[in-house]
Amino acid sequence: MSHSIAHGGSRPVVISDRQGFDRRWFAPNLQAVYVPTHVEQVADCLTAAVRAYGRDVKATSGRHCYENFVYNSTTRAIIDMSALNQVGFDKARNAFFVEAGCENWSVYRTLLNGYNKTLPAGSCYSVGAGGHITGGGYGLLSRLHGLTVDHLHAVDIVTWDARVGQAQLQHVSADSATSDERDLFWGLRGAGCGNFGVIARYYFAQLPDAPDHATISALAWNWSDLDQDSFADLLAAYAELVAEMPETDFGLLKLNHVSNGQIGLLLQMVSAPGVGLREHQGRAEMSTNRWRALLDGVVPTVPLEKPLGGHPGYMTTLPASDAAQHVTYLEALQTLNGSGPNQFGKYKSAYMKKPFPADQTEAIYRWLNTTPPGLPAADMSQSLLQVDSYGGAVNRRSAESTAVPQRSSILKLQYQTYWINASKPGESHLQPYSDQAAAHLQWLNGFYRDVYAEYGGTPDPARDRTGTVDGAYYNYPDIDLGSHERGDADQALWLYFLENLRRNPRNLVKVKQRWDPENYFHHAQSIPVR
Repeated sequence: MSHSIAHGGSRPVVISDRQGFDRRWFAPNLQAVYVPTHVEQVADCLTAAVRAYGRDVKATSGRHCYENFVYNSTTRAIIDMSALNQVGFDKARNAFFVEAGCENWSVYRTLLNGYNKTLPAGSCYSVGAGGHITGGGYGLLSRLHGLTVDHLHAVDIVTWDARVGQAQLQHVSADSATSDERDLFWGLRGAGCGNFGVIARYYFAQLPDAPDHATISALAWNWSDLDQDSFADLLAAYAELVAEMPETDFGLLKLNHVSNGQIGLLLQMVSAPGVGLREHQGRAEMSTNRWRALLDGVVPTVPLEKPLGGHPGYMTTLPASDAAQHVTYLEALQTLNGSGPNQFGKYKSAYMKKPFPADQTEAIYRWLNTTPPGLPAADMSQSLLQVDSYGGAVNRRSAESTAVPQRSSILKLQYQTYWINASKPGESHLQPYSDQAAAHLQWLNGFYRDVYAEYGGTPDPARDRTGTVDGAYYNYPDIDLGSHERGDADQALWLYFLENLRRNPRNLVKVKQRWDPENYFHHAQSIPVR
């Protein structure tokens, strides 16, 4: 290893390099980590890595890994983007910039304190911009301002030219001179995660002003007060309120497993532009009271007794109180931190264009009241289905405007389960498929298949005659939907990208063929070359 870290070279590998932010995944054969410290070094790092390790090179920023796309047995080298962590305003390009190694918290704090701007991105502090933005990116301001990629103006990306064996840094945007570059930029707005190259920097010509004020409320219900009918009524009432809520509001309904004791609802209301503190507080309290009145009419709410957990919105600091908290926007970001501890985890997702039909509600209730054989009930206390409010500004764009096609949904779902393997310290990576893990995975997979049984076990809009579901989210990857190894990756990629995968004139397979025809940038659910 002849290069030093200061010059963007590789460094000796330590055991922590081999694991990401999901303890299920480990890269036992990792041999080199390349650490660019400036955008201009990324191409040299990628060139050195590919020449030494071929296609066994991956890139990472925040290291949040829902599946083992980076941390697996085939990975021999990693481009670690964490040292590219600057946020600011580029005068030469007349645009704000966010480097790929930035974590959400650094992005929010710098944009807010330096420019009074923000991004409608996620709530998890430690998620890296490199994967989050290019996968679509959404958060608690997305109903007001759309997806993160809706604001993306340009990117600096390092691609691989297999003809000359060299990586090249390129600046691409919707205004690029060639159609190939414009198509690449389109694909990077929702499908750039490990598919076309290594993104070094994101540019935003315009960003929304950060809200001045925010109000946070938490409502909860005891499982002991719910039966199947009242549970169904509660979900229907939530969908009704989401359809009518102002775009300044966002709701996260956390349907925890019965072993948690409660289910809960987090609400965030932010001030609209030009609205002062007193007016905002009045509007927020009216909105909270409306939510509480309607939901109390279904099942009386109770104080929140413990953190609701889940990803995003791992809420730990809101007191068990019926009172709303009026805070600054920065405090709201701190309170609704969604990172939580690094555990073993599994996730699934779905978009919904309509409220829950009766068969789905029945399946959700049944599985939230099911404990897998062999597991103590307490082991399921972090398992849940989170139902986020959606729509608003997200749905004001067409399905073809970016690679993210889901532009008609009102709800976005994330199925989640977490556990800690019973293993010796330092050896958790050796037991990713313990009996405990198998039980959690079987529970979540069965839950998901049952909810979408009418459509073949997934939220497939092609098999849905009612127009209720609309696929899944690429930034919440789920290997069970399909993979290249099994030969059914197109099933998963269809759910993520729908017509944008192959059928539209501008499509992701076409972009892949042009920019990575030798498939150097690949993983289990990467865009195929053909």
